[in-house]
Amino acid sequence: YTSFAHCPSLAALKTRIETETPHFPEWGIHVMMSQNAAGELIIGDSHEYGLNPEPFDQVQINQYILDYLKKFARVPTLEIAETWHGVYAKLPGKTEFIAQPETGVTIINALSGAGMTLSFGLATEVVEKML
Repeated sequence: YTSFAHCPSLAALKTRIETETPHFPEWGIHVMMSQNAAGELIIGDSHEYGLNPEPFDQVQINQYILDYLKKFARVPTLEIAETWHGVYAKLPGKTEFIAQPETGVTIINALSGAGMTLSFGLATEVVEKML
């Protein structure tokens, strides 16, 4: 994320990632795991960037994530039951797209993969401007 660009330890972290997990930057891999109320583990994630992403999931990318999790997560099994992927709009050079094509209609899109991080703050800003 660009907000970390001025972090003094960023260069060292990038070097470590490139050394230990060189495929992570290539496939936009961020290893995360959370548990839902049913006890199931949700594991993720990776990002493929570009104007023409492949429509098929690449099994090897999921394996990179599982292999990394096995280094520190102690769970009964890390067997994948289901996968999903999404495609979202990205606006180069901006974090969001906001338009008001007519009175009473506001379109907000293109948080570029940072929706969980930015959406509530952006929603607050947009609503405050509308009031």
